[in-house]
Amino acid sequence: MGGVIVALLTALAVAVGWAGDIVFIVSKDSDIEGITLSELRKIYLREKEFVGGQYAVPVNLPAGNPIRKVVERKVLRMDREELELYWNRKYLDGTEPPVVLSSEKAVKEFVRKVKGAIGYVDEDNLEEDLKVIYRLKR
Repeated sequence: MGGVIVALLTALAVAVGWAGDIVFIVSKDSDIEGITLSELRKIYLREKEFVGGQYAVPVNLPAGNPIRKVVERKVLRMDREELELYWNRKYLDGTEPPVVLSSEKAVKEFVRKVKGAIGYVDEDNLEEDLKVIYRLKR
């Protein structure tokens, strides 16, 4: 019963915007430490490949995800239409967009297993074995 109440309260918090900050994460053993908003933008637009000597593998949530919408607006500074045009042009150069995973849980697992992976989750879903490299206020 308690799990149901927590799930309902979490869903309500997300629906009304009470969720925590968005945290960009790497595995605890990653050499990547802090990062700037400008670097994040370049990594997610595939304009920068390395951070602190480590090849960066950016990971996105699905296009309709509310967290991803905030990231697109505040980090990439583009809307969905602008991003589609951007990636269509980049694709012609042989550059593919970041990996898209189905859930925050999948993002966390990927970040744990893939060296250099950078993902984002709601801070309320952060786990101890992940390292925060950037905090984005909603």
